[in-house]
Amino acid sequence: EKSKVDGLAFLGLSLTRNSPQGHPDSLTHQTSFDLNEVLDRDYEFIFSTNDDGWLVGGGEPGPPKSYKLAAKDSSHVEIMRIGTYNPQWGGVAQQDIIDAIESGKILIPQIEVVPTAVVANPDTPPELEIRFDMDPPVPDFDDDESPLPVNWQLRFVHNQLFKYFKFPSRFCPGAFHSTILRKAEFRSHKARSEYFKKCEKAVTKWRAAGPKPLNNGGWDINGNPLEHPNEFNLNSGLYLFTDRENITHFFKPNFLPPYNNKVKRKIIMDVLKEEWDEKSLTFQPVVSVVDRALVRLRERSKVRVVELEKGSDTNGNTNVDDNGASDTNKQSEVEKKNEENEHSGDNEEEEKDQNKKNEEKEVEMTET
Repeated sequence: EKSKVDGLAFLGLSLTRNSPQGHPDSLTHQTSFDLNEVLDRDYEFIFSTNDDGWLVGGGEPGPPKSYKLAAKDSSHVEIMRIGTYNPQWGGVAQQDIIDAIESGKILIPQIEVVPTAVVANPDTPPELEIRFDMDPPVPDFDDDESPLPVNWQLRFVHNQLFKYFKFPSRFCPGAFHSTILRKAEFRSHKARSEYFKKCEKAVTKWRAAGPKPLNNGGWDINGNPLEHPNEFNLNSGLYLFTDRENITHFFKPNFLPPYNNKVKRKIIMDVLKEEWDEKSLTFQPVVSVVDRALVRLRERSKVRVVELEKGSDTNGNTNVDDNGASDTNKQSEVEKKNEENEHSGDNEEEEKDQNKKNEEKEVEMTET
């Protein structure tokens, strides 16, 4: 309600890569993953898309190679949507973002990731997305020797940004993914199945190779080498986008590996202990699926106890009145009285019969 004008500015990752199959003007910001491996440029499986066509793998080359809108590769992963740089519209000033990151208040690790899946989102027709989920979703907080989860860096940066910046238009659309195609209509159910089998094969190969740095060439926003790169080529950092086609700033990592010493691991784990809930727009503690189930069972048990204390409900539980008498006891008393009344009625009938017999005997004796 407080966000007045929508916008597309965001902080995130760039996955762009120049490719012979794509637009000649596409910039290379990573070479770790050739996203053409999960595309269907020959439309063997996919029948139609929106006019943007393929957003990744070099983008759309335009005629005569393709007849979608010619566009450069714009593949990216949003970590925090800013919207606009106008605070009066619900955004935040661009300089405030730059100052916070350059001052070191936001820790940027060496970002090394791996795709975890290719999925169709719930839209009709769906968007196709490459997922970068944290796996496992719950880190091992107890074992200091356990490896950090795959793609932990994304939630680590995301949580810091959401803790530091608070403004109306701040959000993260479907953390964490890169849209590769919109309005994907498949030729058939079989074609859909075959396409995702192809994607699964590529993702399995990438996952087997493990997480890779994105900016593995030390590139600046314009594709040229960085003027002042980090040592040991630790340059896989964060980008500031005005929109998906226009990047204005690149922020190198300022929280460098190794991450297995106690001090850095504690910093990481403290940040990962919470997760942003998009429905309630609040941070929630991270718990495992089993722990969530146990919490729900405990909550249900508490509700059950309260119901038993309050009394009988539609499930046949026992109600208790202000005097401490339960409905079950009341019901027993009523039934007892009814039973006594029934027995009392039977006794009266027996007495009448006996009196009648006695009268008949007296008559007989008199006559005798």
